[in-house]
Amino acid sequence: MREKLKVFGIPIMVMLLFVLALFVHQLVLVKELPQPNWSRSIPLEYTSEERPQVFSNKEDVFFAGDGKVHQFTLDQKLNTKDKVMDTKITRGYPFWADGKKFVYYKDEDLVSTVDQQDTILSSGITGLGTGVNDVYFWSNQELKHYNPQEGSLTNVHSFPSEVSAVHVGDNGSGIVQVKLDDTRDYVYYMDENQEVSKEPFLVLNTSPNKKVDHLTYHVKNEELILLYSEKSRTQGNLSYKVYKVQVPLNEIGSSIEKGTAIEFVNHENGEKLSSPSGAEFVNVSGKEAVMFTSEGQRIGDNSSIKLYLAPYEDRTTLEGLPISTSKHVTYSPEKVGQSLVWLSYDGDTYELFAASQDKEVMAASAEWSSRSVKEAINNGVVMMFSSLITVLTSFYWVLPSLFLLIIMYIFKPNTFETEGINWVEYASIVIFLIMPINYTSDAMNAYFYQMAPDYITFPGGGYALLLLISVVTTIIWKIGRDPDWGAFAGAFYFMGVYILFYITSIGPYIFNLF
Repeated sequence: MREKLKVFGIPIMVMLLFVLALFVHQLVLVKELPQPNWSRSIPLEYTSEERPQVFSNKEDVFFAGDGKVHQFTLDQKLNTKDKVMDTKITRGYPFWADGKKFVYYKDEDLVSTVDQQDTILSSGITGLGTGVNDVYFWSNQELKHYNPQEGSLTNVHSFPSEVSAVHVGDNGSGIVQVKLDDTRDYVYYMDENQEVSKEPFLVLNTSPNKKVDHLTYHVKNEELILLYSEKSRTQGNLSYKVYKVQVPLNEIGSSIEKGTAIEFVNHENGEKLSSPSGAEFVNVSGKEAVMFTSEGQRIGDNSSIKLYLAPYEDRTTLEGLPISTSKHVTYSPEKVGQSLVWLSYDGDTYELFAASQDKEVMAASAEWSSRSVKEAINNGVVMMFSSLITVLTSFYWVLPSLFLLIIMYIFKPNTFETEGINWVEYASIVIFLIMPINYTSDAMNAYFYQMAPDYITFPGGGYALLLLISVVTTIIWKIGRDPDWGAFAGAFYFMGVYILFYITSIGPYIFNLF
């Protein structure tokens, strides 16, 4: 029993120390802020089994679903007030709200509801678009405007064909999509005075397999800068791309512009973010940025869609900073005050989360909770499973040593008959120790430096850990090796213990299979 403890017990105890270090590191990570000036994701008291429709007036955010409207008012410290109103908003159409009045589409009518009393504002409408202070609606090609504060209706413009969408800016300006054919729309610009460009300046796809999913714009230095997300479906695979159009205001309509593809990369690791979508211009702390969603690239993200902020620059590549630490898929992000809110969908339920720049909120969000501890444990388990790939990809380490042992056994069998540890066993171990060096060099990529703890990511840290593993393995080999073993058993005992330590110390940070 004592001999077995020396042979197997000591290596297992050391391995458990490496595993413990992994889980402790994950517990530390779930306390880290996603960015120095943003809190971790804070769950708010709202869930829904169906995806709600969302409207934000920059101070409040409204969620409509199940015949009710939830009005969330939140301050910088994420103190919330949830006011629930019994108003049924028609699904598939945007709405406008201020907490007292609701303006929405219902049975081809533009309806205003106050104190649960409906008033028909206009009949025979075919769609509407809403902004902070404006409601634009249309009847085929006739575009009209409703001012919810004043209660006034005005005619805006008559287009050559049917209006299909209006994207409304905060100042009452808008981007108007007008049908060109069954698969494309013309795009017109409407300024804050409701003056519409004489000619379209862009063509957007609207077919089921390739269509615009989201559009945002602003005017700066007498130029219109527009971003639109395009959703494509090819052979069942769904993908997203973001395009930019930039045109001087006095040249809008002089020609049909073509969108330039925008790429987003993860600022933390330099990796390209695939399928970015929902790009939206926002102002954060007085600086212009683009808020968007894309794949998560951290341990445990497991195909989740995260919320990112990218400082806007006049370039075709923008660097995104991950903001959300919530799991699952992010929907409907909104900037409310100086906070960000969004819905996270786990496959069954939509849950409301928020992030704040308030120092007290940031500090509170970095405390452990049952949710964060569970997340850390789950991440640790995921990383241990990922490290099993290291076993498969490092199997070749033993081949040169095995080859030497076999050759010597065939041609110099007497070498194995000497008592104690012979030179062949030493030689095979030395050859084996050389093999992981190049492997580790290739494995220490951007992902490794992003995920691994600081004590192995300093310059030369990976090689220092290799040296430590080699020394610890040698000591255990000296203690645990049975004198009755031959060169084969002794060498493979050393190599097995070394690989066990490697996959539990360095291995979890090499591959991200989840």
